Amino acid sequence: MDATDLSLSLSLCNWPEQGPEETAVSTLISRIQQQRGHFKDLNEALLESEIADQLQNGDQMDIDDGSDGDDAAEKPATPAGEDAIEALQKTRAEMLEALGHAHNEALLALDYISLVTSLNAPEAGLSTMSPALKAAVPPGCLGFDRISRKIDKKAQEEDMKVAKKWKVDGLNSAADALLGASKKLGAEVQKETVYWQGALAIRNDGWLITRMPRERNVLAVRYGFAEAAKEYKDKGIGALRRNDDGSVRMDDIDTGSRGRVMLRVQVVRNGEVIGVSTQRAGKNDGSVKDMIRRARNFIYEDELFFEIMKEARNFAGHMMRTSEESAMIELGSGKMIVLDMAPLDDDTTPDPPLSNSANSLAQSIALALRILLSYNHRLSLKARSKPPPPLSNRKPSRAPLQLLRPVTTHLYHRQHQQHLIRTLSKLRSFARTAGLAPASYTMSPLSNTLDSELKGVDSVVETFLHLLASEATVNLPGGWVLSITMRTRLQHPVWGTQYVITTSHDGVAARLMGENRFSTAEEMASYLYWCLERSVVNWVRLLSEGQDKDKRWEQVAQGNEMVCAKRGSRVRVEVDSVGLAVTCGSTGGRDEKAVWDGSDTGRTLAELLAHIVA
Repeated sequence: MDATDLSLSLSLCNWPEQGPEETAVSTLISRIQQQRGHFKDLNEALLESEIADQLQNGDQMDIDDGSDGDDAAEKPATPAGEDAIEALQKTRAEMLEALGHAHNEALLALDYISLVTSLNAPEAGLSTMSPALKAAVPPGCLGFDRISRKIDKKAQEEDMKVAKKWKVDGLNSAADALLGASKKLGAEVQKETVYWQGALAIRNDGWLITRMPRERNVLAVRYGFAEAAKEYKDKGIGALRRNDDGSVRMDDIDTGSRGRVMLRVQVVRNGEVIGVSTQRAGKNDGSVKDMIRRARNFIYEDELFFEIMKEARNFAGHMMRTSEESAMIELGSGKMIVLDMAPLDDDTTPDPPLSNSANSLAQSIALALRILLSYNHRLSLKARSKPPPPLSNRKPSRAPLQLLRPVTTHLYHRQHQQHLIRTLSKLRSFARTAGLAPASYTMSPLSNTLDSELKGVDSVVETFLHLLASEATVNLPGGWVLSITMRTRLQHPVWGTQYVITTSHDGVAARLMGENRFSTAEEMASYLYWCLERSVVNWVRLLSEGQDKDKRWEQVAQGNEMVCAKRGSRVRVEVDSVGLAVTCGSTGGRDEKAVWDGSDTGRTLAELLAHIVA
């Protein structure tokens, strides 16, 4: 039977209507705005003019077809003229062919069922059988029957045994699987119990337990510092993972390049290391708590060196300079302090002797830097606890921490203080060996830090963060008294050490010589030598006042020379770093020079003057 011999009457349904969500007002408004923009730009006259233009151009518009501009845009363009008619006829032929094949298959299936049915129910089979099948095949020629197989009891028993065996094996396998799962679950429960007990012990020790960033379902411990620099916010966290036995372990600690984990301070003089600080992390017992403690110490040291390098770069023009892996503080005279990161020392290495002042200095600097970093963390916490500043477009910049500046201030103040003590000791030894009295000095180191009340750790640190001052009082021959105040500060306006010297003489309380300021140690020393010269001249003048007029000494033009007019003798007093020199001579005679350099010469200045005027 051919499908083309059948006449088909097709009933084509209407196009499906649009859903309510497509015709909703909210949908229409959004679509109109996407096509035409805002409603303020639309009016009736504009739309009528557009419709008229389209009609004049021959465009066909289906206004009442229920479709909108988006659907028209989605439909493919229809060919015009003969091409469109040919395409439509081709599509119609393909559709009719497909429907004919389907209809033919359905009729063949119906004929097969009718032929089988015609054996037992001829009337029902003939009524549905096609005329072509009736002519080709007689009705009732195709039938069916049920076949019943004789059951073999022995085979059935064998099958039952096999089935039971398979069932028993399946049950045993399931029981073994459940038992294994139960044991595994019990072991996992024990491991989890051990793990959570370890995590709880870490938490009870004061560590913060949190989630591991970028890893789900992984616990972590935060050993970093909340007030650390932003570069170290995400570094101070370690994952707490479970060992095979359930114990807690932390990921390996990143010890940086070549295991350099702790700050090292070296004292260098003329290129030779004369003192170094020790860097030890204590005995490692291998526990997770020890790993956390070490990780905290290592990240603290890393941040400390990072802040030191940052501050040294910002103050490179003020006695500080940096290299690729170290920062240096230049103290002058070939001496410097070098700070870098170094591996841990071996625990078997003996400690440096306490008598080594350079080692003690290096260790003190390392300890001071660590204390200052903790102090800066506390300052950051206090600043964060206060109300935030008003909002502004400018983001506040973070100033470098005060780490190297206080340490450098102390180093320079200590160095200049030692230089001042050496200079005053020379003045005293010059005057004493020359037999001049009184000659003494008293020193009050860091006088501005001794009177303040220390109420806590913050107050202890704050006393050494700003200006440092030391005072000295010098008594010279001839009634001269010098008051010296030495101030050191690496901030505006000082940027170094300043000496303020107030001079008075003859026991007069008024500051006859006024106040003099010096910015270098050389200028200060030259002024002190000048003061000793004038004090010796004044001492000679006072010594000769009780003698006869022909033996009295008079000062020449407020200078360092004195004359004895009747004797025709002249004396010139000079003081430098070598010693106290007195040059004496007479008119027409030969000059003689005596020098007191601090060693015992056997003759005093008074004896020399008595010999001259004798």
